[in-house]
Amino acid sequence: MEKPGWLVATVMVAGTAACAPPAPPPPGEFGAEGVGYGHPDHASHVEAIDEIVMAPIREGLMAGASVAVVHGGERIAVRGYGWANLELSVPTPEDAIYETGSVTKQFTTAALLQLLEEGQVDLDAEIGTYLPDFDTQGNRITVRELLDHTSGMRGYTEMAAARPYFVRRVPRDSLLALIEAHPFDFPTGEHAIYNNSAYYLAGMILEKVSGMTYEEYVEEKIFAQLGMDRSHYCSETEIHEGKVTGYDAGPDGLRNKGFVVHNIPFAAGSLCASAGDLATWLGALHGGEVLSDAAYAQMIEPGDLNDGTKLRYALGLLVSDILGHRAIHHGGGINGFLSESLYLPDEDLAVVVLVNSLGAPGPSALAREIVELLVGDATPEPITFDGDFAYFEGTYAGPARGGEAAFRIAADGDALTVTPVSAGGQDIPEDSQEADTLDYRGGMTFGNGTLLLTFEGEGDAASVLRWDQGVGYTVMVRR
Repeated sequence: MEKPGWLVATVMVAGTAACAPPAPPPPGEFGAEGVGYGHPDHASHVEAIDEIVMAPIREGLMAGASVAVVHGGERIAVRGYGWANLELSVPTPEDAIYETGSVTKQFTTAALLQLLEEGQVDLDAEIGTYLPDFDTQGNRITVRELLDHTSGMRGYTEMAAARPYFVRRVPRDSLLALIEAHPFDFPTGEHAIYNNSAYYLAGMILEKVSGMTYEEYVEEKIFAQLGMDRSHYCSETEIHEGKVTGYDAGPDGLRNKGFVVHNIPFAAGSLCASAGDLATWLGALHGGEVLSDAAYAQMIEPGDLNDGTKLRYALGLLVSDILGHRAIHHGGGINGFLSESLYLPDEDLAVVVLVNSLGAPGPSALAREIVELLVGDATPEPITFDGDFAYFEGTYAGPARGGEAAFRIAADGDALTVTPVSAGGQDIPEDSQEADTLDYRGGMTFGNGTLLLTFEGEGDAASVLRWDQGVGYTVMVRR
């Protein structure tokens, strides 16, 4: 993939900018309406991308956004939209920097795989090899099981006791003590539940074996090597030119984001980057510039559960279809920011969408629209279920992020529906329960978007529901 050629140095001749790029257009009513690079031979695509991103900004649903699209090694668009700062009416520049949240996880994994190639870490070694004092509560947890979310430990972002640590700096041992003291949600390898504690530990292992801080390693071994000069470890105190302001979604619209200290997200979610830099990263990662073929194959190979069930989550990356296209992708969310980075290997298409506000429609939905624009929708045609929905009806429960969750499966005319009835171990009030319609995917599997529900059982009723979210997999049982 090309280096980001839109960052061109200005050549000064006799005090005059001889090769200075044209000044961006003045902001309109909604801020920047597509500033930056647009490929002249793909003007219609660039115009359509502009409209996809500007639509929710005009509706007041998003503050601003940045997009980078590279197709077949050719940059199609690297552009900024809306507002970098609402209070001061600052439009988003083309190379704006955002907090990327969990997009960080693929960098953490890639760094550990680089250390694996150097013989410094073994993904199949128990984590006690590197963190001998961590209490695994009798579970045998490998480094790999940290990276594919099958460790079973509770994520600290789902612990009420950890909340005070999000807003003030505390010694690392304080958060670590909370993580290891909390009962595991399930025995290692029985389920897969998205888990920031696991990536916190992965970052500690990286530091232990490399002899560098996480920040030093990523910035020196990855960002500097790839020319990603618009990327850095996030900071709540340092000033970085081009860093946009983040906003949360409130009942009356956008509001200033909640505060977070960046020693807490750490290796699970503390990297900042521009959309252009992340496009460079996707090209390098999937183009063989970051890892050997063998290490890369490990990174994109989904894990499995103890019973042999294949997951869709690999190591820091989700491997699943988007609109019928094979995709390798991961999103992120942190106070005031949402992100999506995806790569379609068969089409050699990279799409990055970064947004500086929370709430719908979100960058994943915008990225899907861009995918459809460029390569079409290859979603298989719907099929009809001819059996008896009564076999599936019932309430199923199992471990989930933050505690046990339960879902009611019911027939509604000629469709099957799923309704959450409890989350985090707490019942959801009936007037807050909302049903989603499932479509039939074949066999005993139904779905809704990327969610897949597969039923098992003998006799007249299913007894097991395999709940596959892509980023998590829970084996639920009928209550």
